[in-house]
Amino acid sequence: MKTKIMICCALLMYLSSCKSLVEQKATQTETKPQLIFLSEERLEKVKSLIEKKDQYFTEPYDLLIAGANEELTKAPNPVTNKTQAPPSGDKHDYMSIAPYRWPNPETEDGFPWIVRDGEINPMSRGNDTDKVRLSGMFGGLSKLSMAFYFSGEVKYADKAKSILKTWFIDEATKVNPHINFGQGIPGEVDGRRAGIIEWRSISTVINTIQLLQSDGLWSEEEMKVLNTWLTDYYAWLKTSQLGIDNDNGLQNHSTCYDYQMVGLARYLGLEADAISRLEAAKIKRIEAQFTPEGKQPREIGRTKSIHYCSMNLRVMTFVAEMGMPLGVDLWNYTSADGKSMKNAFEFLQPFAEGKEKWTYKQITEGGVEKAIEDELKPLFSIASTIYGEALIEPGVMAHQNLSYMDKLLYPPLFKMK
Repeated sequence: MKTKIMICCALLMYLSSCKSLVEQKATQTETKPQLIFLSEERLEKVKSLIEKKDQYFTEPYDLLIAGANEELTKAPNPVTNKTQAPPSGDKHDYMSIAPYRWPNPETEDGFPWIVRDGEINPMSRGNDTDKVRLSGMFGGLSKLSMAFYFSGEVKYADKAKSILKTWFIDEATKVNPHINFGQGIPGEVDGRRAGIIEWRSISTVINTIQLLQSDGLWSEEEMKVLNTWLTDYYAWLKTSQLGIDNDNGLQNHSTCYDYQMVGLARYLGLEADAISRLEAAKIKRIEAQFTPEGKQPREIGRTKSIHYCSMNLRVMTFVAEMGMPLGVDLWNYTSADGKSMKNAFEFLQPFAEGKEKWTYKQITEGGVEKAIEDELKPLFSIASTIYGEALIEPGVMAHQNLSYMDKLLYPPLFKMK
């Protein structure tokens, strides 16, 4: 009880300290906000190449528009649509089930649930909880906002705005700014720190807000409500026990936590917070998660080792990119005993290039080979673009393995010249 009271007090104090800055941000009316999770330089370059009918971007752009057109036909699907009430009884609270936990086949009632690492329980993807609708919201916003940016057609912005209003503005359907009931385990715990990773694509919400704001499509009152929600969510992430536990974690969940925290801090104008977190990442993420040889012990030992090594390093690459304009250089940081992001890439490079055989577990369909093609090679292409240097042999043609969205957001180095 004492711990909960202390956390609540910390939350109230933090919200109070941010109030004046938040009010300033909430009424912000600049026509061209600085993009946080996107590179304006890359976007403008790709847009110009699309207009010139560059063959590399023709198919990705067509796929983007097709996907965005499909989103136009869908109704927003807010958390209040779930068929099961969360432990609080409030359907406005986000709720999900731990994906790798399953009913116990050895007991009559299925309790206690057991761990089957890497195997997704279909119950965690049902309509009675929110994981699928959350992913649908993030994916829809990504397609619509990018279609709006590249095509200039307002219909995509209007649809994206309706989704954001449903999820974050309208009182009848908006989600509450916390994840107290994320990745719960029936019969064991209502929510875990692991649930926070499901919101790592909050970046798409901020991208959409900023791209629509650039065209003056938000009213002052709408911006105030959106920014108040984001401020409350940031405060919850920073002061809640689940957030604190993630901050002190030692693997990909903590990297994804930093991704949200740094991006939100920069968006909300809390630059000192962002810089402090980025500086801390040198020790709390790079030194804590890598060996001097570049291995990620807590990821490589998983049943989906390539997936987790690739995902963790990809998110850390995005965090490092957000540090660049703030003068924090994670990419070139090396600890006293030789731990660095560069070494992590060097360790994975021969496997991406096919020079060495991956001997760790990868239980997904298609196994090691497919995971290398779908996740590891794209990681190298994306990081090469962000850091402006080739991290993989050109003959591997890793850029060909990018998703259509990544081709538009992270064009290969030779396209940026």
